[in-house]
Amino acid sequence: MNYRKTVISIIILFIVTLTGCVAVDKFHSYDKQLLFEADSLFRDGNFELAKRKYEKIRDMHPQPSVASTAQYYIGFINVYYENPFANWDAALREFKLFSSLYPDDIRIEEVNSWIRILVVMQAFKKDYLGTMSRLEELNEQRQADSRLMHEQLQTQNKSALDSLSAILRNCNEYRDSLVRKAHDLENVILDLERKCQQAGR
Repeated sequence: MNYRKTVISIIILFIVTLTGCVAVDKFHSYDKQLLFEADSLFRDGNFELAKRKYEKIRDMHPQPSVASTAQYYIGFINVYYENPFANWDAALREFKLFSSLYPDDIRIEEVNSWIRILVVMQAFKKDYLGTMSRLEELNEQRQADSRLMHEQLQTQNKSALDSLSAILRNCNEYRDSLVRKAHDLENVILDLERKCQQAGR
């Protein structure tokens, strides 16, 4: 009887163990299937769908090797040169997360290289944006200076024109005065000539 119980216990233990292995294998197969689907989307150029699939895999917290692969590709999609929606800031964030979660992963050196490159690119972008902003400020200042100079020249030209107009008006008035005086002088001379002619008779 004890022998029989022992055999039954061994058989039950074997079945439980076998069932557990099958369940674990199914779980691993499901993870691998999800990774295969995400990889296929990535290879076909469906980068946004692939990224969402990798995020789903990562967020399900499957076995570490699958989660780390998903995390790696979430970062990699954001730096991939053919991805029109690549986002360096997101890539840096995802690679840093990978580095903190999986420091012993075989891809850690590659990930750390990406982090260094992206940090440099961020600094370059910041400097570039700062330089462009400064250039825009200088350009706006130059345009403002140019407008001010133009307004000053217009004011100076108007002032000079007003001054010349006043001088010309004064000249015209002086000329008219001289013409009147010359005319008056002619009349005086004619009057004298008449008086002289009358006196000579």
